[in-house]
Amino acid sequence: MKICFVTSSYPLNAADGSARFIHAMAESLAAQGHHVDVVLPHHPQLQRWPKDVRLFPFRYIWPDRLAIMGYAQATHSDKQLRGLAYALTPGFAAAEALTVRRLHQQEHYDIVHGHWVVPNGVVAAWVARRVRRPLVISLHGSDVFFARKQPILRRAAEAVFGQAAAVTACSPSLYDGALDLNAAPDRLHLMPYGVDTARFAADDEQRSQARRSLDIAPDQTVIAFVGRLVEKKGVPYLIEALSAIKDAIPGAICLIGGSGDDAGSLAAQAKRSGVGEMVRFLGALEWAHVARLLHAADIFVAPSIHDSEGNADGLPNTVLEAMAAGCAIVATHLPGIESAIEDGVHGVLVDEKDADAIAQAVIRLANDATLRRQLGRAAQDHVRATFGWDRVAATLTDLYGAALADAQCQV
Repeated sequence: MKICFVTSSYPLNAADGSARFIHAMAESLAAQGHHVDVVLPHHPQLQRWPKDVRLFPFRYIWPDRLAIMGYAQATHSDKQLRGLAYALTPGFAAAEALTVRRLHQQEHYDIVHGHWVVPNGVVAAWVARRVRRPLVISLHGSDVFFARKQPILRRAAEAVFGQAAAVTACSPSLYDGALDLNAAPDRLHLMPYGVDTARFAADDEQRSQARRSLDIAPDQTVIAFVGRLVEKKGVPYLIEALSAIKDAIPGAICLIGGSGDDAGSLAAQAKRSGVGEMVRFLGALEWAHVARLLHAADIFVAPSIHDSEGNADGLPNTVLEAMAAGCAIVATHLPGIESAIEDGVHGVLVDEKDADAIAQAVIRLANDATLRRQLGRAAQDHVRATFGWDRVAATLTDLYGAALADAQCQV
C-alpha cells in the first residue's frame, strides 16, 4: 500500500530521539513492503535521512525563528499552547494540506494517516475527504488533552473521529479520552508503541563500558531518568526522593537525560535540597546516548504524574526502552505504564507524587541485586514478546486493509 503520514514532529536526524516512534512506525511499515511518505513542517535542522521513508517538509512562516509549530515547540510544558501557535495555525494547516494534496496527485495514496488529531488530523481529514481515501488517526498525548479542554478543538476532533475509518491510541488514558470525544468504539483501537529491542539490549561488557564512558565506578548505584523536563514527567518527586536515597545508599548517583522548560527549576531544586552533587543533568541526548545511559543504569525511574492542568503521560517510550535494556524500573500507577508493567513482576509501581514511596522502592532495589536482575530480565522478556515494532506494523496493515475494503464496499 501507499501511505501518507501527516505529522507535526519527527526525528530531525538519525541521532535524534524526539518523536522517534513516528519514524519507527513508518520504518516498520516500509519493512513490510509498504511505501510510506511523511509530510511534516520545515525545521532548519531537519535532514532527509531515512533510507526507506521519504520526508516532504513544508514551510508555513518566515523567518525560521517564528516556526514553532511541531517538534514540541508549540506548548508551554505540555500544558498551554503558546500564543503564537494560535496565529500560525491557519497558515500551517493550509501549507500542510496543499503539500498532502499535491503529493497525492503524484503518488495516488491508498491511505492518509494523521498523527495527533489536532492539528494534523484535521488536515488529513480534509484532504482524505476530497480525494476519497480512507483516513486513519493515531493519538499521541497532548492532542487529546487540548481537545478535551477547548471547545473549538473538541468540535474539530469530534469531526475528525466521525470521518476516520480507524483511530489508534497508545495508552488506555488516550483511548478513554477519544471515547469522551465521541470516537466510535468499533473504530477505536488500543495500540501501544513498539521498541527496538535489539538496540537497547546489552551484555555485561557493554554495561561496563557504558559506565566507564560516564565516569561511574563499578560499585556505584546509578539511578536514571530520561524524558522531557516538563511537569507531567514528575521529576521534582524523584529529586525530592534523593535526600533519603543519599543517606541510605552512599555514593549513589542520579543521571537525568533530557531538556525542557523546567530544566532550570529542577537544577535549582537539586541544589537547594542538598543533592546537587549526586545529580547530573545531561541535557538533550542523542538516541544512541539514551541506550548508553540505560546500559549504565541500575535503576530507571519514571515518576510520571497528572500535572496541574490534568495532563499526563500515556506510555512513555523511555519506559519501554528501559525495559528492553533490562533495567530494574520504578514507575508510577498511570494507566499507560500499567499496560506495560505489572507491579512486582516487571518493575515496582508506586503512587504518583509520592517521593517517599519512590525513595523506598529505589533503596529496596539498590540493596537487592537479585531482585534487580529478576525484574530486569522479566521486563526484557515481556517487552520482546509484546512490544516489537513488527507487531505495530502488522496491526496497522490490518487496519489499513479493513479501511480500504470498507471504502470499496461503499463505492
